[in-house]
Amino acid sequence: MKQQIKLAIMVLLSMPLTAYAQDDLGTINVTGNRIESPSIQSSKSITVISRDEIKASHAENVADLFKGQTGMTVRDTSGTGAKAIVDLGGFGDSAASNKVVLIDGRRISSPDLSEADWTQIPLDQIERIEIVHGAGSVLYGDGAVGGVINIITRIPEAGGKVMLGGGSFGTQNSQIRIGADTEKLRLELNLSGLKTDGYRDNGRLERYDGGARFEADISDMIMWYGSGNHHTDRFGLPGDLTQTQVNANPRQTTEAENYGTTKDDFINSGLLANFGPVELDLPVSFRRRDSSAHFGGLFPFDSSSILRTISTRPKITVAHEHSAFNTQLVAGLDIDNVKGTVSGLDAKRDRTGYYGQINVSDRDANYVLSGGLRSESLNDALNDGSSAISNRLTAYDIGASIGFGDFRLRLNHNRSVRFPRLDERTEFLPPTFAASFRSDLLPQTGLHYNASLRYDADTAWLEVSYQHAKLKNEIYLDPTVGFFGTNSNYIDPTLHRIFTVAGFWHVSDLAQLSANYSWVKAVFQGGSFDGNDIPGVSKNRVGIHVKSDWVEGFSTTLHGTYVGASYLINDQLNTRQQVNSYFLLDAVASYRWQGAEVFVRVDNLTNKKYISTGAVSSAGLIGLYPAATISIRTGVSYNF
Repeated sequence: MKQQIKLAIMVLLSMPLTAYAQDDLGTINVTGNRIESPSIQSSKSITVISRDEIKASHAENVADLFKGQTGMTVRDTSGTGAKAIVDLGGFGDSAASNKVVLIDGRRISSPDLSEADWTQIPLDQIERIEIVHGAGSVLYGDGAVGGVINIITRIPEAGGKVMLGGGSFGTQNSQIRIGADTEKLRLELNLSGLKTDGYRDNGRLERYDGGARFEADISDMIMWYGSGNHHTDRFGLPGDLTQTQVNANPRQTTEAENYGTTKDDFINSGLLANFGPVELDLPVSFRRRDSSAHFGGLFPFDSSSILRTISTRPKITVAHEHSAFNTQLVAGLDIDNVKGTVSGLDAKRDRTGYYGQINVSDRDANYVLSGGLRSESLNDALNDGSSAISNRLTAYDIGASIGFGDFRLRLNHNRSVRFPRLDERTEFLPPTFAASFRSDLLPQTGLHYNASLRYDADTAWLEVSYQHAKLKNEIYLDPTVGFFGTNSNYIDPTLHRIFTVAGFWHVSDLAQLSANYSWVKAVFQGGSFDGNDIPGVSKNRVGIHVKSDWVEGFSTTLHGTYVGASYLINDQLNTRQQVNSYFLLDAVASYRWQGAEVFVRVDNLTNKKYISTGAVSSAGLIGLYPAATISIRTGVSYNF
């Protein structure tokens, strides 16, 4: 590990250095290329959820913010958001493994099959959320197939905030934040907690978080930064229901003894050095994540995962301004060392990725060309190394962003990579059902083509985009093998196509309108599933948002989400019933006076009874997950 870090720094420092000064283009900055740059330079479509939008939503957690966003679907099997699955790109059951989630560039996507825990990210700490639509394996590596979600936290600032809230299903939550700013040192501490009984029986959730962040200016050119967080939770697992049980009482559970717990701690620190045209970022992080679940019934058993991850992400950014054009180079390493136990087996993973990308543009960024390459290797070992496998793959990315008048055309072609997760490497086969190592599971690769056209006016914008992805060896859970099923590769290719239309129009303060439509077609090509839809992927999705500022301090928002019908998870033959489409309407009203704010949020305003997701077992049994009906939350906060 030490030799890898030393080598990484030597490689980065040996690169040729040039000079660059980026023009202020007056547009929001995004980190779609792992550095802050004007969004018009990106060759992929990017959605930015701003700080103002986050504040106005009064959402309970990050997953709530993604409902109705362009090209995204949220599936919540618990009814509390604790283990919500966010599908970016139309991947159904494997959605958690086909995107990368970051906080300030730090990867929080787990090396196992777990989804990012959206409840442990306090919304009050978020400055903005950037969603890159389309594969980003060159810059972000393994798993960045459907896209990338980067959560950018706020710079620590003086003052603080206290919030108390509550609502339906016995919900109680609180939060406190306090910060200090001495110009050379910026520090912030936060504590938050939530308790709720949930919509379903045995849907109780308790979570507690505490964290700190700081920035210290060592000199005019060097900053030391760091952050850390402790998260703990306990949640019920109400499980699935048959259609008859849903009709009788959708809130019931047949698995009252099932529950799970999580402890998640991380420390992240690094140095950020800015030497004019050269910026060097040297971060190191440690994460400890312990998760367990208990399943009762006739055959009770426990499942646990213990993972310790040490990561370093050295990166160099070099820029140069020529007389007629500008160049920008970003290069670096991603090194993860993971140890622990998965499914009762000792597990170890070493991941190393080398990447570089260059952007070339004219002085006004009317024309931007980009190209990048990554080489990534993965070494997995289980049972103290008695079972091991190594893989190495390369990814590339080429793109263009072309502006003409009020229009901008984006074109991109790239290759994505996804390695099997640690628990995808295991299977449980009769007669012993003991965990064993899968050495024959192949990595997943894909070829992607993206195009978008955007029109910008003073008070409105409109964007049309298309994504085309052909995947080879897509990884999925095959429920027909063994008692628990096993992870396999689709022998034949899969095709993912997404067409979206999104726009915004500020008609007046009383009518700030945004809307989007996504057509998502994910199908099998060849074999016994030829032409069938990939299960769990809804074809049509719509998001509508209306914000109204009535008088100073008083505003309302109305948010609508439509999700079309989809086939049950594991129904590759498309012969079972579908999960019905649904339309949800959420409303928020808030009043701010000086440092105080009072809000009321009503979710599922029309009291729609619907199914979030469903699956069919190898025995042909259908399990459905009812979602919450109407719920109300209210709260009061004070900033000081």
